[in-house]
Amino acid sequence: MAVPPVRPLAERRLVQHFRDAGAVSMADAIPFAPATPSRQRAFDRLKGADVLRTDGQGRWWLEEERWHDRRSDRRARVVLTMLAVAAAGAFAALR
Repeated sequence: MAVPPVRPLAERRLVQHFRDAGAVSMADAIPFAPATPSRQRAFDRLKGADVLRTDGQGRWWLEEERWHDRRSDRRARVVLTMLAVAAAGAFAALR
């Protein structure tokens, strides 16, 4: 049974919240208080990656370019991992 990728899903939902609110620049920043522990963890990860930025007064906005970079990096890691697993499988099958 496959397990859904919980961390990326929580991050995407959080990013969608900021997009829906139109908080994509400092001028459009919104206050945000995570309602659940999983949202708090996603919020903390995105703050740490500078995807969510603050105006210093408790309001936050989404840095779209950083979000795009984060997703691209994640995809690259997944592809490299899949290639490594495939290579190991091919090596094992040829032995």
